Formats: sequence, structure tokens, C-alpha cells
Amino acid sequence: MIKLVYSNYLKEKDFDINKEYIDDILSVKFSKPSENILQRYTRYKKKNFLFRFVFWRINLKQIILADENKLKELITIISSRVDSLKKAHKSAIKHKIENLFNYSTKYQSATITPFFTKNFRFRTCFYCNKDFINNFEEDTDKLVSTFQLDHFYDKGTFPYLALSFYNLIPSCPTCNSKKVKGSANCFEYKSCLAPNDKSFDFENKVKFKLFLDVSCKNLHIKDEEDLDISLKEQFSNDYNNYIEVFKLDKRYKAHKDIVYEMIIRAELYPESRLKELQGLTGIPYQQIKKDIFNLVEANEDLSKKPFSKLIKDISEELGLLK
Repeated sequence: MIKLVYSNYLKEKDFDINKEYIDDILSVKFSKPSENILQRYTRYKKKNFLFRFVFWRINLKQIILADENKLKELITIISSRVDSLKKAHKSAIKHKIENLFNYSTKYQSATITPFFTKNFRFRTCFYCNKDFINNFEEDTDKLVSTFQLDHFYDKGTFPYLALSFYNLIPSCPTCNSKKVKGSANCFEYKSCLAPNDKSFDFENKVKFKLFLDVSCKNLHIKDEEDLDISLKEQFSNDYNNYIEVFKLDKRYKAHKDIVYEMIIRAELYPESRLKELQGLTGIPYQQIKKDIFNLVEANEDLSKKPFSKLIKDISEELGLLK
């Protein structure tokens, strides 16, 4: 839902993400023999014909630092090679790949989660914009993250992408849970864009829309059950699968109270009342309106506050941003 540009959330703006990330990955050693993943990857390519066939002309750095488009290319190339193997060979190579790119046991807590925690300041979930995913200090020396790193392309299906930086999306525990995204294979949905895709433009292409019961005239609503909200895409169908995978329509219907309160406040504070308050307090009209309705500015970073996308879209529909 919120476009993810990693550089916007760096604690130090001159930080070289790619260099520092791969250096951290290479700092982790396997035992028996003692070697890092690059050394083991190189050894496998030299000595194992199956591994050499699957990763022919693909180096480790290409995998670890593949951007969104390159990730798709790797899946297409590697999957086709694996699919051409006999059943026994498929099983053997998958086991070898899973042991090499061992995210959960080898890298997650040792280096990857600390890398994101130390170097980035995230605010809300990029998938849903419903929950905070910021860090907090447990003591003076330790930061604790509240985000989880979701593999946009499922690591169970594509284990060789388990460590790929641009396959990791900071998200809330709900979006990364089995009840929501789970192990959904986003690669099967050709139009399911990741938040870090350069063409991702959910903010402008998809809008929350307000629907009222036929009994409601001139926004006179007695109960929040008289209204409904839904995400509607404009001019394309690029985000329908995204909305489905993350169950955004269903999840946001549980927060109709936010919209209901906005409508009630719109009734209580018409333009005449707001101008009256301006005269009484000396506070500018637009500031009073922003404070009362918790408005989100047109150019404001939506990632800073939960539900900011919902509030912005409904404010526009109610004419509160004029």
C-alpha cells in the first residue's frame, strides 16, 4: 500500500545499502569446513554438476542484490532449470539450496534482522498501513524491532531468494502471518507488484471509497453499519491481486468506525462553525480543520501514521481537503 524506497528510511543518508548488506551476509561462517556463503557457493559450482547447471552464469551477488525485475528473471531462469531435472535430482538440489540459503536458522537473527533494525527507521507496515513497525529501545544499548521481514517471493517456493535484500519487505506480524499472506506465491500473480517495485503506485491508482445505505441522505448516518468502505482501483487492474493477497478490503471493513467518526465530526463542524472557532481562537481555519479531522496533507508521507491512506482518501471524498 505504501511505496517502499529504502533510502528514504535510512538513519544515515550516505549509507551504502548494497555494500554493507552483502558484507554482513559474508561475515556469517558455516562450520565443517569454515567458510562463508560465497566460498561455499563457489565450491558447489565447481564440484556439484547439479548446482552448476541450476546456477550457470549466475553469481551469488546477482542473487543477493537482485532488484525487483532481476528477482523475476532469476525465478524464471532457475525454475525452468530445476523443472527440467529428474525427480530425484530436484529433491537433491532443493535440499542443497535450502541448506545454503538458510534464512531462519543461519541468517535471520544473526545478521539480517539486526541489519534492518540498526540502519532503518520504518514507521508503518508497507503492505497495509494499519500498524506501526518502528523500533524501541529495550535498554541503552539494544534496539528491538517490531517489524517482520516478509519474503515477497516465498522462500519455501524459491529458497535461493531467502537472503535477497530486495525480496525482504518490512511488514507487520499480521500481514506476514499464515492467516493473511502466508506462503502465497506472488510470482503466480503477474500483476501483484511489490511495494519496492519502481512502478508501484498504489497511492494514486487505488482509492478507498465510501458507500452509504440508501436510508442515509446528506451524510445523516445513525450507525457505522450504515456505511461501507472498499478499495477501488482506477484506470487499471494492477492491484486487484495485491488487495486479495493481503486481504485489505476485508481487514479495513473492521475499521469503519474511523470513517464514521469523520462523518460525525463533519456534521458537528460545518464550515461556518470552523470559521467561528477561527474568530474565537485566532488559530487559522485550515489548522483547526486539520486538528479536528486528523487530516493528512496532500504531500504528506503516508508511512508515518497508521490509517493515513484511508483518512486521506475519505477526506477527499467528503470534501474536507478544500
